[in-house]
Amino acid sequence: MEHDDELTRIEAAIKDLDLDYMRGWVSEDEYRAKMTTLRQQLKEAGGSVQESSITPRIEPTDLKAAKLHPPPVERKATVDPVTAVKRAIQSMRKISIERISQESGVSAHNVTKILGDLLDGRELSGRIDHDSGDFILGTGTGPAPKTIHGCPYCRTELERVAVKGETVTCSVCRESFIVT
Repeated sequence: MEHDDELTRIEAAIKDLDLDYMRGWVSEDEYRAKMTTLRQQLKEAGGSVQESSITPRIEPTDLKAAKLHPPPVERKATVDPVTAVKRAIQSMRKISIERISQESGVSAHNVTKILGDLLDGRELSGRIDHDSGDFILGTGTGPAPKTIHGCPYCRTELERVAVKGETVTCSVCRESFIVT
């Protein structure tokens, strides 16, 4: 029984030394010296000596013959909320706050705050249409994108502002038109 306890203690010490080495708490020279001593103790206690857990050294000839593959790249990296919001709106001229929230993983309330900060800091050109809950990306230079407030057919005021490129159907005359 005492013999088994001694083997268990030595095996635990070997595992602990391996972990300490992997964590960088023990230098390679210190690791090799202690491992040699522990293996000798294990052998004297009647246990079986296993090979080191250290990765075997790769010879230069083996390295030249090996086919190396780049590590897989994650599609979406974890980024700060501001960068996530910027990326979500870059591809769209007009996008709902809710969709920005879904694509960036940031709450709709925080998206609105971030967009306000980006617009105030002139890092982003555009405006938030609070009536429709959309963000309309501006061009950054030159005049703001064309917007219309009324139907060109019946002159009725639209329920919300329409932006260039958007197809709108009037709620009164039911005519559809594209803002150009």
